[in-house]
Amino acid sequence: MGITSVSDYAWGHLSQHATGTVHSVFSSSLNVELDGLLLHLGSSDAPLSCLGANVDAEEMPALVGSAVQGDRAVFRDGVLRIYSRARVSELELSAAPVRCMRVPELAGAFPNDIDAALLREIGALGLADRTGLPWPDRSRSAVSELARFSAMCRRVLDKGERSCGDAQVEAAERAMHGAVEYLVGRGLGLTPSGDDVLMGFGTALRFLYCGGVSSMAQAFFETVSSVVPGKTTAVSEAYYRAMGEGYANEDYLDLLAVVRAVDEQALPDALARVLELGHTSGADSLLGFGAAFCCLL
Repeated sequence: MGITSVSDYAWGHLSQHATGTVHSVFSSSLNVELDGLLLHLGSSDAPLSCLGANVDAEEMPALVGSAVQGDRAVFRDGVLRIYSRARVSELELSAAPVRCMRVPELAGAFPNDIDAALLREIGALGLADRTGLPWPDRSRSAVSELARFSAMCRRVLDKGERSCGDAQVEAAERAMHGAVEYLVGRGLGLTPSGDDVLMGFGTALRFLYCGGVSSMAQAFFETVSSVVPGKTTAVSEAYYRAMGEGYANEDYLDLLAVVRAVDEQALPDALARVLELGHTSGADSLLGFGAAFCCLL
């Protein structure tokens, strides 16, 4: 089967020889678990996941049509083989181009011209009506607490922690910790809505502040790392690990490229592509993304 691209994160975490099973199968993608690593196999007409590889769109229906949960999978010598009842599917991952999926880190001043455009476009999406979280309820205050934490990260980066005051910084970190505890694992599906919010937020937070080596922004990733284990799905945990190491899916990398280039004309299409993800995953993750840019204060 033709592999069109492989994530550098997934490729870097694959052992030379690994065994496992098909974890889950969807209409146009599937997940394979290999010695603890979750590998996502998607279609080439969809954004590449940082957890996996994309299969040629014409061949993907045959793969998902034959695979069932529990089918044996073996990765050896760069080839992934899935042993289904109807066939053995061979995917030569080593022959595919490897794409860098690392989140870029903004160096220097934030391009202020994009702020108003982001606020306008995200506001127009009506994310509160599309989220899988109960809204307004506690969910709205949790997202607002994330937004205030991001705003404090920016103040600390611009002015220094001392000028912001220890009490203010500590209060923002406590509120962020409470929001993370509330959101982790909240909702239905293989990636619950609360997880999607936090992953969108973490992706934007890394882009905005980790280029400035912000210890305050790093506190978010440390909090997630301490809260997540055992409190959500295996799929979400895999994406959280990738986020913590600085990786994101292709649709978010494309969105960040638009933001970085201050390309207001391309912004609506980039946001729309993210919004297409899953039933509510796109809307949920954009709630978190918008919070990091303080669009949802």
